[in-house]
Amino acid sequence: MIRLFLLDGTEILLNVDQISQVESTPALIITLLSGEKIKIKNSEADVVTKIRAAQRGRYEESRDPNEMPVSRKPRRKYPQR
Repeated sequence: MIRLFLLDGTEILLNVDQISQVESTPALIITLLSGEKIKIKNSEADVVTKIRAAQRGRYEESRDPNEMPVSRKPRRKYPQR
């Protein structure tokens, strides 16, 4: 869920899974999967940043916290004999 503001200043929480598209006209328009259109006060860059952060957070939550990322596993300097 991301926190956004409607044109009248009302604060809403929007489920990013329900977003179909984002249009940048004089006002930012978010179209939901249901076809409903919402006019948002936030900038396009702000909305995209929030969507990416929400998706990244979901990815991080789905990972096993005890699992070390592949890129951080220690490398051996010399082959074992």
